[in-house]
Amino acid sequence: MTIGCLPTDVAAQESDAVADEIETPDDATIIVVGIRGSVEAANDTKRKSKQIVDSVVAEDVGKLPDNNVPDALSRVTGVQIDRARGQGQDVTIRGLSEIQTTINGNQTNLGDGRSLNLADIPAELLKQVDVYKTRTADQVEGGIAGTVNVELRRPMDLNRGWTIAGSARGVYDDIAKKTSPYGSLLVANRMNAGDGEIGFLINASWAKNFYDENFIESESPFDTTIDGSTVVIPYRAQYGLEEGHVTRPSINAVLQWKPSDNLDFVLEGGYLGSREKRSVERLYVQDMPFMPAGSYSDVVLMPDGTTVKSLTVSNPNGIAGGIDSLYNSFHSNLYTTNFETHWRGDRAQINASVQYNWSNEGNYFVEQILRPGALTSASVDFMSDQYKGGVPAITFNGVDLDDVSSYVVDRFQDNRGGSKNKEFAAQADLTLRLSDAHFLRNLQVGFRYNRRLTSRYYGYRDGFPRIGGARTPLTDFPGGGDASLTGPTIGGIDSLTWYRIPGASALRNIDAIRGYIQQYDPGNAERFSSEFPPSDRGQTFRSTENNFAFYGQLNYGFDALGFPIDGSAGVRYVNTWGSSNSFNFRPGDASNGFQDIVEESPGRGNYTDILPSFTALLHFTPKLQLRLSYTTNVQRPSFYDTRPFYFAETRADPKIIFAGNPALEAQRERAFDISAEYYFGRGGLVSLAGYYKKATNFFYYSREGDQPLDMYGFPGETGFVEQLRNAGDGTFAGIEGSVQSFFDFLPGFAKNFGISLNASHVLKARVEYPYPEEFPGAFDSPNTSKWTANAALFYDTPKFSARVALNYRSSYRLFVWTQNPDYSWYNDDTYRLDAAINYTPVKWMTLSLEGGNILGHDVYRYFGKENLLPLGVRTLGRTVQGSVRFRF
Repeated sequence: MTIGCLPTDVAAQESDAVADEIETPDDATIIVVGIRGSVEAANDTKRKSKQIVDSVVAEDVGKLPDNNVPDALSRVTGVQIDRARGQGQDVTIRGLSEIQTTINGNQTNLGDGRSLNLADIPAELLKQVDVYKTRTADQVEGGIAGTVNVELRRPMDLNRGWTIAGSARGVYDDIAKKTSPYGSLLVANRMNAGDGEIGFLINASWAKNFYDENFIESESPFDTTIDGSTVVIPYRAQYGLEEGHVTRPSINAVLQWKPSDNLDFVLEGGYLGSREKRSVERLYVQDMPFMPAGSYSDVVLMPDGTTVKSLTVSNPNGIAGGIDSLYNSFHSNLYTTNFETHWRGDRAQINASVQYNWSNEGNYFVEQILRPGALTSASVDFMSDQYKGGVPAITFNGVDLDDVSSYVVDRFQDNRGGSKNKEFAAQADLTLRLSDAHFLRNLQVGFRYNRRLTSRYYGYRDGFPRIGGARTPLTDFPGGGDASLTGPTIGGIDSLTWYRIPGASALRNIDAIRGYIQQYDPGNAERFSSEFPPSDRGQTFRSTENNFAFYGQLNYGFDALGFPIDGSAGVRYVNTWGSSNSFNFRPGDASNGFQDIVEESPGRGNYTDILPSFTALLHFTPKLQLRLSYTTNVQRPSFYDTRPFYFAETRADPKIIFAGNPALEAQRERAFDISAEYYFGRGGLVSLAGYYKKATNFFYYSREGDQPLDMYGFPGETGFVEQLRNAGDGTFAGIEGSVQSFFDFLPGFAKNFGISLNASHVLKARVEYPYPEEFPGAFDSPNTSKWTANAALFYDTPKFSARVALNYRSSYRLFVWTQNPDYSWYNDDTYRLDAAINYTPVKWMTLSLEGGNILGHDVYRYFGKENLLPLGVRTLGRTVQGSVRFRF
């Protein structure tokens, strides 16, 4: 693992040091092998970059230090991730999650989203991953947090002749008790072709990741009244487990032709796929804040006198509790194509490229809600001592969970949704060398056009099978004969087990289930007559978005102060326009048989952004330099949030409108950055950076009263409107530092050791939300930890290498709970210790043994910044993996 600055191929040609601006790489390209070589290569390019960029670089073909991109990025200064389902998931940069993703410098999106799912990109395909914390005018806009660029290998990256490389890996998880297989193969040839050269590369990988995580949680605290006093009770408490597997096939193919030193062409295409089967089992009790008067007993409050620590809820007519079993099938397919050409003259360079990508993603799940007999009472201790810090403990009173004959089916649901995307982009860039010694060194101009066609579909249906007015016995329901016990297993916690139909069995019996519901729930028979649920038109939309960008950038250099200074100044103009179509509907009345009134709902938008940027690099000595930057960026709202949908609940008084928001404004940011860097020895670096960022138009979902309803078809009336809105602005400031070095100054084997240390501290991460700042953490930005740190110890020789790495992230707010913001969800401190050893007995083969989450750290969560009440715990498995890599 290496922290450094490695721009993409195109960015390198356009943004490297001025003197090398339009020069080509040396022909003696090699595969970087080993920790030391990777560190040195990263440091060398960091020195030349105008942007502030940190990178993770493959130590060998198919060898990133972690199993997926988010896990690898967790080692980067200022980057924070979440972990779930056995791997790293969501990524934030300097406290912001609005990230743009690119592949080989080209903007790439999945479905109707604004980015890729980085967890779906296999590590085996990658050459490196770059985290751009600042941008220059020649880079595509789109993420106020920054850009994560995934760089795939190309044949000209490799030695001349044939290259064949691959890997096989097995990862054992101590909770899942299964081994996840991974495999990859790269075949490439770089050869002479007349006066030039040509090369091709095919790189494929396949992985199947098994996971199994247990959890005990409560959720969604609401205010309620008990005996005349206002108290706070979580809406739901639950035991659960989440298990499944994700299969990820992928392939990348590249043809690269360089007919002369002045001209080259690249044609490449790729596929990234994901197939997941996920089973989520829960035993729950809910609706606790909304029970009838007289339903509460044995109420114990926390020391604050407001938050309920424990209670019993009872109702002779039954309480809302039971078994929730969900089986979900996910899929995603991303196809990418790219053609680019580069021409280099004595004083000019032209880069041009065209991309066409298409993708789809979606899911289908079946869900069963069961009741274990006549459940009329449950006791919950939200702060039981079964786990450090406290977790909920649930007791179902008066029922036998081991008696399958007592279980009945309350409800069955299936749900299908997904999105599609077709995306075309074209860009051209011209670089003119103005001088080699004067102030203005070169001029860059270019344009980019992008067009996206996106759509989303969604539908669900509920069935309530009843026999003689009573709920269907579980054993009579299709698949009921397969019912078996399940429940979480968490060390030291006495949790429950319960019956349910395994999700895979429910899916196999879906045709019989549909027929059963048609027979025993006549009111929903029509909805269950089709293979899939009918469309929920409120969540269905089609959108077209166009972007046109033009930029100009001057690169300068001078030496008037006794040391060289170079940099760039530029501006990017962006016009975004498009349209979207969804539906609006409202309840009917007796005149139309009480059928919903549905109309198509169109929307349009058009806005522009002017994004200036400035960078300066002060070279005090050949080893010491200072980087200064002022940058701007824009983050467009999601297609889903801006769909022109609304539902008018006309039966309420006043009326309530549930709506999308086509008027959502894009988020915009201005950032000031400074970075001091000192390079020494082979791979040695000490750096200290600071940043200050102002961002506008954060989002906040709320229901607001006394709103004009004219635009919803009710002129002159007012009522409630519930939708996502722009909140206030955000301010982010922090410092980052890193140290890395190999101990070449030590004698003997000790000189092969090295260290890498980095830390980031967020001094301020504040979002001005539309409510009073009356409690601690009211304006805390979600997903932002005050502290993040990494420490790694390396040992590296040509035959043997090893790494021990510790990652730490301090607590952070998960999201704003709008119903009760002072009880927003928080994630406690997380840390992770990993280790790896690599042995190369022969030049063409390396054997590895690695351990992940060695200390077995779990994820603990709570409500409120001051830990007003435990939310619960989710377990994360320890892993051990063995692998073999080969190269010829």
